[in-house]
Amino acid sequence: MILLDSTHFNDIRSAIRSRPVAWDALARSAEISELDASTAKTLESILVKHANEPTSSVDPNFKINEQTIAPLIHLLSSANNSDAKKSVQNLIAELLSSERFSGDTIDFFIKNPKKVKELFDVSLVGDRQTVLISSFNLVTLLIQPKLMNKKLVSQLVNSENFLNILNNLDLMDTCYVCIRLLQELASLEPYRSMIWESHKKYLPTLFVIIKRALEPTTRIVATNSNNLGIQLQYYSLLLIWLLTFDRNIAFELTQFYLQDFLNLLKLVKVTIKEKISRICISIILQCTSSGVKSHKKVIKNLLLLGNALPVLQSLSERKYSDEELRDDMATLKEILEKEYQELTSFDEYVAELDSKLLCWSPSHVDNGFWSDNIDKFKSQNWKLFRQLISVLIEAKESDLNDKQHKTILEVALSDITHVIELLPESTHVLNESNGKVVIMELLNHPDPRVKYEALKATQSVIGYTFK
Repeated sequence: MILLDSTHFNDIRSAIRSRPVAWDALARSAEISELDASTAKTLESILVKHANEPTSSVDPNFKINEQTIAPLIHLLSSANNSDAKKSVQNLIAELLSSERFSGDTIDFFIKNPKKVKELFDVSLVGDRQTVLISSFNLVTLLIQPKLMNKKLVSQLVNSENFLNILNNLDLMDTCYVCIRLLQELASLEPYRSMIWESHKKYLPTLFVIIKRALEPTTRIVATNSNNLGIQLQYYSLLLIWLLTFDRNIAFELTQFYLQDFLNLLKLVKVTIKEKISRICISIILQCTSSGVKSHKKVIKNLLLLGNALPVLQSLSERKYSDEELRDDMATLKEILEKEYQELTSFDEYVAELDSKLLCWSPSHVDNGFWSDNIDKFKSQNWKLFRQLISVLIEAKESDLNDKQHKTILEVALSDITHVIELLPESTHVLNESNGKVVIMELLNHPDPRVKYEALKATQSVIGYTFK
């Protein structure tokens, strides 16, 4: 059964069990109907108060049928009492996780699939605990082969209440529950594309969790495999790994989240957990598979932007006990070495430009590179040069002001200067692309190195304008 490893989730349910609801009083005050109250009271008696008693002690007339489930859904749709609704969601969770009744409960929903939609419509509302328990109920049903429903999965993944819990990293215990539920859904191939469609709403949070291990002040060094931080990291990676079985998702992951993808190798380098290393390498292998669109470009990015070969060489010296991990690392190393032999300095440059992660790699400061490749910046109506100007403009308009962001501005300005000096006619492209205005504005940048490169570019533009 899903989520039995979450102590926090089990504690929530245990606390709800220990707070009985006054069903008769609620019925007398007409807050809920007598039928709804009677059904909830009966279930509470069987599932909570006498849960540990032998099966023979249960009323032989008790069955999971319309008379059992319909009143629970009606109560959830009609009652205003939040404790009653939370208790009912928990009673449904008890039915779904009970060895005695789970089979019959799931069979009922299979025979009455419209009831799943009715339950969905009254779930994912209320306080955090109620949303978590109702999410558990829905996922438990939706992973059943005969109850699969892509539309409902899409609605769940887009639920604001569900996402608010998942994205709240101040409450790691509840974030963990949501990630585990998504992971259960992603284990089923038909759901992966539905989950991925909403990736912008939750994937950045997963990468924040993963990236925490790379920060010196928060690096996870615990040796306890049950450490929540490590478990949260592992299941975030597991969810991504499951999604990348879809080749379209594997392609798009490296397009939308290239830097985060490259960080997976850094994580392997710093983690002490082999299960973390294994799944990071597995994700990389999925995304570099020959069946994935632009997989060679991804391999080049690993080589040129991720420094992958030296990292793997360093890792190969470790004595990993996991044979699968050793085999996967050897496979990845072989893939990278094969591609590395075909690389040129121009490939490196284009990979950087495509990634928009410009850095002071050798090609930018090598005059030989510029004289050998300058005509390529002019071809296809100045395609490469226009791309370079676009990177500069995008970086300038960004709110970021960190070291990497400043480096991108410096390198882009320096490259533009090289192009103008070797191809003076490029100034008309610079003007029509609004690049000249951006360069002039960067003369006022607070960072002296950015200001210096902007001054050099400005002097080149002005020099050739008046020749």
